[in-house]
Amino acid sequence: MAELDVIFAPALAPDDLVGLELHLLDTIARHETAPVLLIYGSPGRAISIGRYHLYGGAAERDGINVMRRLTGGRVVGAGQGWLGLALILPTRTALLKEDVTRLKPDQIMNRYARGLLSGMRALGVDCFYPGRDAITFEQRELAMCTFETDAAGAMLFEASIAHNRGMEELVHDLERIDADGALSCRMYDAASATKVVRELDRDITFDEIADAIASGYRGSLGETRRRELTAIETAQAQYRGRAIAASNWLRGPVAGPMTLRNRIASQLGAIEAAVALGDDKTIETIRLSGDFIANSPAIAELESELRGRTLDLPSISHAVTKTFGHDGNFFLGASELSNLARLIAGVN
Repeated sequence: MAELDVIFAPALAPDDLVGLELHLLDTIARHETAPVLLIYGSPGRAISIGRYHLYGGAAERDGINVMRRLTGGRVVGAGQGWLGLALILPTRTALLKEDVTRLKPDQIMNRYARGLLSGMRALGVDCFYPGRDAITFEQRELAMCTFETDAAGAMLFEASIAHNRGMEELVHDLERIDADGALSCRMYDAASATKVVRELDRDITFDEIADAIASGYRGSLGETRRRELTAIETAQAQYRGRAIAASNWLRGPVAGPMTLRNRIASQLGAIEAAVALGDDKTIETIRLSGDFIANSPAIAELESELRGRTLDLPSISHAVTKTFGHDGNFFLGASELSNLARLIAGVN
């Protein structure tokens, strides 16, 4: 079996993408399927919101669709004009050829972005990963990356690459779909954002970019094998995609009224904590939202750990440290865990 299967899917519907990723996370975690590098495009004009964004608006407006990723992170462009990458592994260090015991969670994206960087450089776009979640060319954002690990430990690393539409177009789309400004996004222009066609000064096809990226990952991660989606994978993508769409995945679960809120600027944008207190003044419900990258089991663990605690900094800090003070869980975007604790404790 090849170390890494490579699949091109130039017209993958957003719901099918999420369904396929869920299916592959399960089968790859059980070692029933080899690790997969999925390079895809999606039809239509879209905005991709992160797992932890609050969104109560329309799924479509003025020809612009909204989709929600399995991973956290910022709002980014999707669909026509963007190329997506999903690397799915049984563990977050499965294919790394180095001493992984010293790798911190925030170094994981650095390692898995290297194949993308190599592919872009082979095309003539000498881009870099300066840290956090952005891939840049001459300090202009060209792509965004993020990752998730599920309860079984399987990893999904994702990247969104500006092919012939970029973050400067996203800003205008976001104004149309989210006029109330619930989704945060910095302002971009030609000096702060770019796209592949602009830097190459020519049109370039999906296949040409995808071939270059696949070659880059072959160089950074080892042996690859090109294949098509199987009939089972296609069926599961559609079945699980429809199921998650029907579950109100786009808008997320309704947590009930939150009476206390606090919001801080973060490394990636903004993070909000909202809390409902019980009659005994302990935490009954808590919800973290916004621009951060974390493994979803850890967020559920933290929310569970905080229930019943008093809303004071020592108690909150203990819960945050207990949840994220080891390498199994990760929270990226708040800089220090103490900032996350102060955010939650400051809701009163």
